[in-house]
Amino acid sequence: MTPLVVRPAEQGTELSTLLRQHGHDPHPCTLLTLGPGSELDKLATLLAEADVIVAVSVHAILFADHFMLQTGQTWPNIDYFAVGAASAAAFADLGIAAMSPTDPRSEGLIALPELQQLAGKRVLILRGNGGRDLIARTLASRGALVHYCCTYERHYPELDGPALTRDWQEAGIDSLLITSGELLQRLQTLVPDDAHPWLHGCQLVVPSPRVAEMAEGLGFLHITIAQGAANQALLAALEQRKTR
Repeated sequence: MTPLVVRPAEQGTELSTLLRQHGHDPHPCTLLTLGPGSELDKLATLLAEADVIVAVSVHAILFADHFMLQTGQTWPNIDYFAVGAASAAAFADLGIAAMSPTDPRSEGLIALPELQQLAGKRVLILRGNGGRDLIARTLASRGALVHYCCTYERHYPELDGPALTRDWQEAGIDSLLITSGELLQRLQTLVPDDAHPWLHGCQLVVPSPRVAEMAEGLGFLHITIAQGAANQALLAALEQRKTR
């Protein structure tokens, strides 16, 4: 298959390499870039006060850890949670055992038994700029004192949507690997309306039921839900479609 890979540079390169190893012909095109978050200077204080840390993405962990290494900080010995397997693996690479749900989304995380009784607990949520507030609202309703730390920020560069669409069509793109609702919406906006039938006819791989529901609402016709946003999960979902 010829999948469009839109992940940020490093992850996109790793995913493209993995896809080629399995016989696919990926077409990389970075739709967003990532940079350090605006609240990293507060991280040391927030970590010192936290009882529980929740990470909503791999990038939230990596940017936090990079900043901590630069400033001589260490991760505290407290409870850690990750939204999905990819984030849990990122913590594991740092020597941290984090609990994560089998359902890799906010709804799965807040259903964990370990997050039901939180009265008086101080919870720190590591995330990027923006995003859903379901986790924070739910944990606060259970008595937690919730704080955010924006450890990274997404930046969407100006791109020529019509020109990109022509390039993608000429390249024979037949599948799309999308790892978030924001990326899905960005792709939908970039592609001109008259090319939406082509876009919506491509095989779409998404990381969760929530993003799948969003895709259905936008008009996508062939949607596969991967077991999270990790590169291996995206590959497995694409391989599943290839054999049908």
